[in-house]
Amino acid sequence: MPLVVNSNGGHVVKNRLFKTVLVCALAAGLVGYCNPVPLPPPRNFPSGKNLPQRKGALRIRPAEAAHIKFAKYRDPSGYFSMNVPLGWKVRTGLKPDGKIDLISYAITVYDPKRPERELYFCLNNVFGLKSVAARDWYVRNYGPASHFAKMPVLPELSTAGFFAAMGPLFGYRQFTVLERLGKSALGGDVVVAECTAASGRRMQGLYHATITSTSQPVQRNPFKPGAGMVDVGSVMEFSILSETAPKEEFLDWQPVLDRCLASIVFTPAFHQQRKEAWAHVMGRSRYIMQTADSIRGMVMDSYRRRNATYDVLSQKRSDATLGYERVQDTETGEYYRAENGFTDWYDGTRYRPATDNAAYLTPVSGYINWK
Repeated sequence: MPLVVNSNGGHVVKNRLFKTVLVCALAAGLVGYCNPVPLPPPRNFPSGKNLPQRKGALRIRPAEAAHIKFAKYRDPSGYFSMNVPLGWKVRTGLKPDGKIDLISYAITVYDPKRPERELYFCLNNVFGLKSVAARDWYVRNYGPASHFAKMPVLPELSTAGFFAAMGPLFGYRQFTVLERLGKSALGGDVVVAECTAASGRRMQGLYHATITSTSQPVQRNPFKPGAGMVDVGSVMEFSILSETAPKEEFLDWQPVLDRCLASIVFTPAFHQQRKEAWAHVMGRSRYIMQTADSIRGMVMDSYRRRNATYDVLSQKRSDATLGYERVQDTETGEYYRAENGFTDWYDGTRYRPATDNAAYLTPVSGYINWK
């Protein structure tokens, strides 16, 4: 076909070709409008009515803490058994000589992938001194390498004071009490607190310790009678417990850690050997042995009766920082974290905004995202 040029120098054939393509495109659009191609149904989405249309597929990622599987752990020494999440590690305290310390017996259960998720349970410990003056006395009289001279000083004889002092030994810092929940039946303070882990992440946890101390007043300086007295008695802690997780996850993981603690069962052999060790070291002092389950009941009673205002504010702050909002499944009653904006464009009825306090005091079942 010969090329025909119009009076304006335009190419007629090209104009016709452009018009033809434009008409075809508009026609295709109209056909698509009148006969929309159905989208594939959302994947991994719970059955329900009124699912959002033409929005892409929804993905529900189950919350890890809500789907934990447990396995029975039996201590190789035959001292205890307990249930731990699959893949988690268990360790017990050893003396410098490699022998098991039956007096200050401690059990640590932790997630190797996220070590901030941890249960620490210790029957008792001789930990510190009451004042810097007491430590100076031991340094002056027994040398800086002596056992008591190296003991830390507790800023206060309380659960908070104990964990703040032990922080450097356990690899965390900046221990800050968020809420004081009162005394347990054992006499120890129960607190909810935050600290910074060795990884740099902020942790939140539930803490308990019963603090006792011995009184041993001595002359501060025997060569200066007028220098006064100083109490060099040691501080002891019993029934030590901490349940921790990353700050934004603690509410979800606390029930898992609590279940681990409640499952600890000490064997008769452990009780007998520890009683003998206690008598050898402590003489006729009262043998102290509280089972993990009894301690759990005392501590958790305080936790259940706490003022949960901070938990709500903390969870809301965490959601805002991470870009989530809370929604509730109207069919199951479960709560989820959904991407910000979910309730703005979701036109179904199964999921609804959740703003009541229960939404922030209940572990979430999963996370909702668009694919």
